[in-house]
Amino acid sequence: MTQKTKTKPAPAPHPQPQAAPVAEAGAHETDAAPRRALESLLQTALPEISLAGLDLPELSSALSRAHDAWGLGLRHLRHEVRPEEGGGLALYADRTRIGSVQDGPEALANTYASMQAPDERGLSSWAVLPEGHRVTLEGGTRQLKVLVEDARDFETHWSAHTGGMHLRTGRQGDTLWVEVARPTSGRDLVQDAAWEVVERIKDRALRRSLQKQAEERGILGAVLSARSGEVEASMRRSPGLYFTVNAAVTRTDLRTLDGWRALQKEATTALESAQEVQVNRLVAMLGNTIRNR
Repeated sequence: MTQKTKTKPAPAPHPQPQAAPVAEAGAHETDAAPRRALESLLQTALPEISLAGLDLPELSSALSRAHDAWGLGLRHLRHEVRPEEGGGLALYADRTRIGSVQDGPEALANTYASMQAPDERGLSSWAVLPEGHRVTLEGGTRQLKVLVEDARDFETHWSAHTGGMHLRTGRQGDTLWVEVARPTSGRDLVQDAAWEVVERIKDRALRRSLQKQAEERGILGAVLSARSGEVEASMRRSPGLYFTVNAAVTRTDLRTLDGWRALQKEATTALESAQEVQVNRLVAMLGNTIRNR
């Protein structure tokens, strides 16, 4: 490669939770409740997924695909679902136990958060590939063309992309990938959805009442108060409050610039669509709360 590239040192390794003993695959039958909990968690990233009939390697594959969409910046780790005593299921990252799927989404999210290294933009500082493969993209397409067509393993630093997104790309083995990210927290999404629900209300008296309540207890509390405390508590336990779609990753074996452009477009479209579906789902759910008042 003849183009000049710039490299930055990777961040220092972040401390990770203590590893736990590994259960033997296939040693336990999985109860229905853990599988339902896992399915609910994965559906925050893969809305159409059903875990019925999936074996442990397939569950682990689904968890890896969910990480592509969650955009937690942990793609450099190997994600697995493993059985536990009593028929439970646990999540692992590089042989480190994250927790039981029945620990609840908040606990799992907090453990994953302890392993992250976000920068000031909310983008991961962790590289996907080992140290020594990262480059900074220069303007134009000349350098990118050389990387895509000729380079072996490589990975770029994040660069600004369209629509408030950021992009990085790389190759590992024969697989070329593009990742686009637009970080947003579950709480921000829910609050935005709650405001949209209130703004759509045609009953002016109800709309004013909710807006006044929002000044005292926040917009989400105001909307959920239209029903009962049980509804609010259930909402706050929802996996969608802690696990949101922040990224999209697309892959190909092609080694052409046109192939890379198609990959970039596919990833961008996928993220825009997934985040729109995510917001619409929240608006529909919160709107239903109001309609069933």
